[in-house]
Amino acid sequence: MNNIDKNNRFEWYASGNAPLLFPTELVMGNFLFEDLSKVNIPESMPFANPWGKAVSMHLLPDNSHPVPKYILIAWLSIVESKFYMVADELPQEKIKALLAEKNEETNEPKYNMLIAGMAPYGKLAIWLSGSGITTEAAWLQGKEAPVEMKDFAPKSKLSKEEYARQTLAECKEAYQNFKENGLPDPMLFEQYMQKFNYKITPKFENETTFFKAIEINYYNGELNTVETKKYDPDYVMQAKPSKIVLKWSDYRRNYTGCFFADEKKITEIFHNYFGDDTQKEGNLIIEADASYKKFQFSLQSGNVSVEIPIETMQYIVFKNKFELCRSKNYNKSKGEWRS
Repeated sequence: MNNIDKNNRFEWYASGNAPLLFPTELVMGNFLFEDLSKVNIPESMPFANPWGKAVSMHLLPDNSHPVPKYILIAWLSIVESKFYMVADELPQEKIKALLAEKNEETNEPKYNMLIAGMAPYGKLAIWLSGSGITTEAAWLQGKEAPVEMKDFAPKSKLSKEEYARQTLAECKEAYQNFKENGLPDPMLFEQYMQKFNYKITPKFENETTFFKAIEINYYNGELNTVETKKYDPDYVMQAKPSKIVLKWSDYRRNYTGCFFADEKKITEIFHNYFGDDTQKEGNLIIEADASYKKFQFSLQSGNVSVEIPIETMQYIVFKNKFELCRSKNYNKSKGEWRS
């Protein structure tokens, strides 16, 4: 890569991802530069993690790289027993602009990782990720690949179907989901990646309350964390929220509330509200009463208000370091609200 301008190099790592319920195994994966040199995507056995979160990473002596021009990747979709491949050009200018972004306070780069997310049916997401932020850079479609088992797993005597079935049995959550639901809807991840024009507005009944920060996890794998002094909610195209973490204070105590959306209900409400017009403006309002134990969620615009029933959500609230309350249906494992 000696022929590449050093001024156009950035510090970043390569990683992979696959949805927790739809694990994959990598055949090969590379981010390629204009001179066709490459950075490998490190293996995981298998890839299975919340959508958008890195699974694997190589700590190389030098992680200074140019902006990749291509992605070349092949994987086994375990629940389908199918191999897929994506060989496509990446949006270099978009990726370069993101890699060049700096944190205003530390002047450090916002992003330090490129993640390739392998989904069922040959769909591939590319994200840039950093501390408290993950941004989608590309959403690509692959094709079935004629990979032979002797090339994928030379020491295995299993067929592709036997290998996938055995691997799936070792992924407890994915295995249970597959037994109960079978293959996902082919449009599931298209729905995850779809974006709508809305903003999020917290409101507190207690007038002494001041809002400190918000962390938004989205169904398309993106993540955004913003402190109050920089949070100026405006209408922006963004995916449906899967989890929202709010931090606030009443000047004496600090509070953290973590709210998990119900996938079916949030999908139904967003699609009913926006219909075919994803550019339509919507305001997702989160209201908290003075005790910080009762909450209301609604999607509003003008005189139109659609409630998102709080009983369909799961939430847990902490006062300082101690639990204040949780919803009756809260069933997350200890500490899951942090992840």
